[in-house]
Amino acid sequence: MLLLSLALVAAGCGGGEDEKAAPEPTQTSTQPTPGPSPTEHFGYIRSVSTAGPAATLAFDEAEFLTGDAAQKAAEEDGVVAPGEAVPNDYYIQNRDQTTQTLRIANDARITAKRCPLCRHGRDGQLDSFLASFMKGRQTFADPYRGKYSLYWLTIKDGEVAAIDEQYVP
Repeated sequence: MLLLSLALVAAGCGGGEDEKAAPEPTQTSTQPTPGPSPTEHFGYIRSVSTAGPAATLAFDEAEFLTGDAAQKAAEEDGVVAPGEAVPNDYYIQNRDQTTQTLRIANDARITAKRCPLCRHGRDGQLDSFLASFMKGRQTFADPYRGKYSLYWLTIKDGEVAAIDEQYVP
């Protein structure tokens, strides 16, 4: 037992003063550090611009509420009387109608995940989507509805990476 104790003490000692301890091994990663996750924002695209080096859009962020949250917000805003049902079980709250200008990525995706009537649920083309903002009123028979619709934007690395149209009855 004494021999085992002495062996442990000797192993724990650093030895002489001129002896240098080997540095602890470190782990290195060859994978890039992930950037911030993409975020989704609901609101209105008030206008687009294709002038300049990149297309941009003027986005007015709002809240798309459903269920109890929609009911409560609509009652608080005086849109419905207490106890009166919110039409179609959704409410769009947009207290601040200021816009922010956002750059649109050249490869931004135009989707219809939330709008099965839009292009029969198929993805769209960015150029045609941007052109729709120059036209008058459109309906669901048109492939794009421009400023007359509601959208979810996916923002990644500071620019719009995807635009998804929101269906509302």
